This record gives sequence, structure tokens and C-alpha cells, in this order.
Amino acid sequence: MVRDLRLLCRYMTVVAGILVLGGCASRGEINRADRVIPVEVMTVNENLQTSSRDYVGVIEEESSSALSFQVQGNVVEVFVGEGERVKEGQVLAKLNDDNLQSTYNAAKASLKQAEDAMERLQKLYDNQSLPEMKYVEVQSKLEQARSMEEVALKNLNESRLTAPFDGVIGKRYVEVGENVMPGQMVFTLLKIDRVKVKISVPENEIAGINGNCQASMSVGALGNKTFTGSISEKGIVANPVSHTYDARMVLSNVSRELMPGMVCRVQVHDNTVPSSIVLPNNAVQISDRNERFVWCVREGKAVKVPVVTGDLTATGLIVKDGLTAGDQVITGGYQKVSEGMKVKVQ
Repeated sequence: MVRDLRLLCRYMTVVAGILVLGGCASRGEINRADRVIPVEVMTVNENLQTSSRDYVGVIEEESSSALSFQVQGNVVEVFVGEGERVKEGQVLAKLNDDNLQSTYNAAKASLKQAEDAMERLQKLYDNQSLPEMKYVEVQSKLEQARSMEEVALKNLNESRLTAPFDGVIGKRYVEVGENVMPGQMVFTLLKIDRVKVKISVPENEIAGINGNCQASMSVGALGNKTFTGSISEKGIVANPVSHTYDARMVLSNVSRELMPGMVCRVQVHDNTVPSSIVLPNNAVQISDRNERFVWCVREGKAVKVPVVTGDLTATGLIVKDGLTAGDQVITGGYQKVSEGMKVKVQ
């Protein structure tokens, strides 16, 4: 009898344990079914940045001019320095003009004398009291005197170097007291109300650069400030050493914060390339069968969606097939989700 009671107690204990374990399993399944995983998502859209390429650029002036005196002389005054903005017609430097002034005064006096002689002989010639040959001789001397006076005046004016256009002094090559020769460089004058950004494009990429290409530029010297424009110039002769072609974009620079020589980062976009869907790299997963997929949120649940990918670009990975604009792709928390699991978009 005692033995039967012991067997009955053991049997009841085992049954109770099975019931307890079964209840725990049921509750665990219920908890997993009701569990909601917080995730971060990205709404898929189509963009035109799939063909972006990065280049290092250098800012150049729109145009520049090398300024020099047209006469020989000694520099007595320099009125501007490097980086100074000047106006058209402003005097930049001056030579000692004593000799030039004396030459002009002598030429002016010779002209006055020739004019007086011509005035006196004109009356005689009108009265037919002066031979034709004599009249022509005096007339020739008058023309010579006028030409000499014009040359002397031009040389005197050339002793002052003036700005041919509004701009900024780039380099200054002379100091007071120096002797300069005609044509010797004195200043470089830069026009920077607009600037050019030059990039060097490898020969295998130059075919994709054209006037339809939009570009954005960031300048480290200005706190990575961004400017936008389009490619307006493309070279047709390659550098014989680097085998690259020069391309340029033109930017307005009214504030004159962009200075020649600044280095910048240029991103060129080819708008002729068809639209593509671009996702962050971490959003695309690889299955054990080496198939690519993403997790999407549909009706509040995680759904595994196979995708076909393309090239890797500066903005992410191209998705050729599998998604449409408006799909919500999980980009954060995807490690915790599985097929059909409830998710909540944060």
C-alpha cells in the first residue's frame, strides 16, 4: 500500500512539472508573438546622384593681366599692395618723370614754333607770294612737330601705371627706387567677381563630363562652406604626364570670399543618368545563400525583400530591382528582427 502511494506521488509530481513547463512555453510563445521591436527606417526615393564622382579642385581667377610700364625709368611711388582692390583707371605706381616732362616741354615748344611759322607763311601762300616747295616743306615740319609732341605726351602719361579694369592686386614685383625696363612685370591684376574651379578628370571619366553636369563644391578654408554650379568648360588636350583633362565650373563671387589658390572638394553629378534607388550600405544584407535582401516595414511587420544591387556610389549602394519609391527600409535595429515580427518605427 505504501509503495502504491509513493508511485502515485511521483506520478503527480511529474504531471505537475509537465504542466508548469507547458505553461511557461506557452507564455514565452505569447510574449514573442506580442513583442514589438523599435526600428529606424528610410523611405525609399529616387534620386539623380548615382553617378557622382569626387575630385580635388583649385580656385582660379576669372581672368588676370600682367601690368608693366611701357617706358624705362626709376620707380618713385607705389600706391597699392597685394590683395588690395582697385578701380579701373586708378594709378598704381609712378616713375620719375623729370626727363619725360622735359622732353614733352621741348616737343610742345617745337610744335608751337612750327604752328607760328605755318600761320605766317600761310598768308604768303594764299597771296601766291610763297613757292609751292617752300610751303610743303613748312607743312611737313608742322606734321613732324605734332607727331613728336604726341609721342612725348604719351611717354609722359606712361610714367603712371593705371588699372585697366576693376580687380584685385595679385602679386607686386617692384619697390620704390627700382629701375624698370619697358615690359617688365610690375603687378598682376586679377578679376575675381566670378571665379573658376578647375578639376583634373582622368581620361576614362572625361566622356561623362559635359555641360549638363551639375557640381557642388566645399571649401575647407571657409569651414567647408558649399557652393553649387555646373561644368562650363572641358579641355580637349590631355596632360602628357598625368593623362588627365581640365574641366572648370564658374561661380559668382560677389562677396569675394573665394580666393585664387584655395583647394576644394568638388562632387560632379551626371544628370543624364537614369534615376536609381540608393540605400545606405548597411541597409543591404547578405543571406547564407549569398543573396542580397533588405528588411522592409509593411503593415507594421518586418518583411524580408530580395533586391538586386548595382554600383557603390558616394551616397550609397544602387538598388536596381526589388524596391519601389515609398517603401520603408529598416536601417537601424534590423539585427533584432525576423520575418513577420512586429516593429515600431521610431
